[in-house]
Amino acid sequence: MATDPVDEAAVDKGIARTAVVIALRDDLRIADCIDSIDEDVEIVLALNGPSKAILKLIEEHPRPLTVTEIEDVGNLGAAYNAGAAATDRQYLLLMDSDCTFAPGVVRAMVRAVLTDPVVKGQVVYGESEGLLSRLTARVREFDEGDYISALSPPLIYNRAIVDHIGGYHFDELIHWCEDREFDFRLQLAGIPVVYLPEARIFHDAQHGFANMRSYFRYGVGEGIAQETGVFTTPAVPVVWRLFEASRTLVHCARDKGVGAAAYYALLKAAFHTGTVHHLLNDPYRVRDRYPASAKRARMVRSIPQHSTRLTRAQTRRLRRAHWEAGRRIEKVADLSVFHDTDAAGPAAGSVAGQARQPQE
Repeated sequence: MATDPVDEAAVDKGIARTAVVIALRDDLRIADCIDSIDEDVEIVLALNGPSKAILKLIEEHPRPLTVTEIEDVGNLGAAYNAGAAATDRQYLLLMDSDCTFAPGVVRAMVRAVLTDPVVKGQVVYGESEGLLSRLTARVREFDEGDYISALSPPLIYNRAIVDHIGGYHFDELIHWCEDREFDFRLQLAGIPVVYLPEARIFHDAQHGFANMRSYFRYGVGEGIAQETGVFTTPAVPVVWRLFEASRTLVHCARDKGVGAAAYYALLKAAFHTGTVHHLLNDPYRVRDRYPASAKRARMVRSIPQHSTRLTRAQTRRLRRAHWEAGRRIEKVADLSVFHDTDAAGPAAGSVAGQARQPQE
């Protein structure tokens, strides 16, 4: 890991103030995930529809585990919110059950968050011998790992930021795009996401067309988020989406190969099918729970799916949408309010090499 100016005694204190939060349903790979946590942090499991095998694993696990549960199966935002509510730790490190930490990563991310309120690590996507597995890894690298964002995992943040980003961790309505919406609010508040590339986690290899199911669900989340105004809606939807998809696929072919771009086209189709499915069927039955202020934030140039970076115009439009919903999100004037006072003095600065600076 990189050499940092933060005092190790302060890092030890930071470890004691950190919780690793993992949303969990029926994935038995959680055992390997927990085994890879090589620091004495609190481990919070946010269950949503756990299987009997998972409950047995938790009951017999030798490490202390904080367990909470929600009834809304598959709602990652609600699961993460429940996990955050179940702990009083200052720093929340979000992790997935099908990933494992490289040695030293938990400590490195805690060290970083003492001076930077939101820190993102790197996902190394596993591959099997199958073609679809290799293409999935390439597409995931392109779609999530080739730009700096607050998409999780691995993501650690100081929970003090919540008061500055609308008063909530994750939006429980939208399902499956909770981290993307979180990222947008960070930009509205002027809180940068700092990238720590040496903080690597390893994602288990994905097989077959399972990834298409994920993109279908992301599309459902996109549909909900557009209706509630936390994402922008294209003023001319079909034209914009065709333009955005064509441009993205060209870039994917250039960066990851023609095969990856062809597979990504299928994922794009699954994504937009998911959005249409929500518009027609409301599969999560969320419309009855929309706030009275819910309405679309229409723009000619909407936010591309591939990227979370907002333009100034998009930032202004989303800020207005939140204001109309009663959430005033303004830029944080002084980011030093998030610095841990136990860290080293004036010499203690950012420990990561690159930051995504939000637009004004």
